[in-house]
Amino acid sequence: MLWLGLPLLLAGTILVFATDFDVAGAVLMTLGAVLAFAGILRLRRRTKNRPSRSAVEAYYRTGTGKIAAMIAAVVYIVSPIDLIPDPFLPVGIVDDATALTWLVIAFSQEAARRRRSRQA
Repeated sequence: MLWLGLPLLLAGTILVFATDFDVAGAVLMTLGAVLAFAGILRLRRRTKNRPSRSAVEAYYRTGTGKIAAMIAAVVYIVSPIDLIPDPFLPVGIVDDATALTWLVIAFSQEAARRRRSRQA
């Protein structure tokens, strides 16, 4: 769900800010945000429901602060209220793009950490 939500969020953002497809872009952004949020919650739930393991077989768990920051980034990207309004081009779009870039990097880091912990 998470990896489907991020591209939809990106495509919706591009459609809203770069073309005249505002309604379609808003729908894609909303759908992408909902899927990304659901994916974050699903990852969190999956780690809570795992059976306990010994110290040798410990697995990586994403911190609560990082999950909260990821959710805040998704809300910031989707929200029409920005620190820098979008009409102030290009700076208004750069703050959303920065939040989206951080979100993608954070997800890729978490995926890599999970993959390494499962291999160990």
